Amino acid sequence: GLFGGRTAERRLEIMKDSHIGSFGTLALLLVSLAAWSALSALIRTGQAVPAVLAASALSRAPMAAIMAALPPARREGLSASSGQPGLATALMAVVLGVGLALAIGGRDALLALPAVLVISGLLTVSAARRIGGQTGDILGASQQLAFAATLAVFA
Repeated sequence: GLFGGRTAERRLEIMKDSHIGSFGTLALLLVSLAAWSALSALIRTGQAVPAVLAASALSRAPMAAIMAALPPARREGLSASSGQPGLATALMAVVLGVGLALAIGGRDALLALPAVLVISGLLTVSAARRIGGQTGDILGASQQLAFAATLAVFA
């Protein structure tokens, strides 16, 4: 949705549409293939379980940070009705996600942090510039991208 349409309004309209377009299909395919490839390698080495658990915890942290950093892009919808968490709440969620990932994944989770920060940061900046805030699609994308990146680092 971020790369379709010429205006923020049109991009939000595309994101709200339940039909998936070519950009959405391509994004889902690439992220799924990246995660699957990393998971396949981790299964062969016997490291899949801790990697998936650590990636699951770490990939949720950016969602709280993005919700706190960006206002909802729409006045209606789930994101708008959920509201923005305060800084303390978002920080607690991030610390919990990162802490669990580090406890489960150790050094590999620590190595995944820069990748998650870069991906989430780029997505946050892009969402702010292209649609003026965050939506559920943006939050979901941040989780999926962080999950795939974390698995790749573990692999």
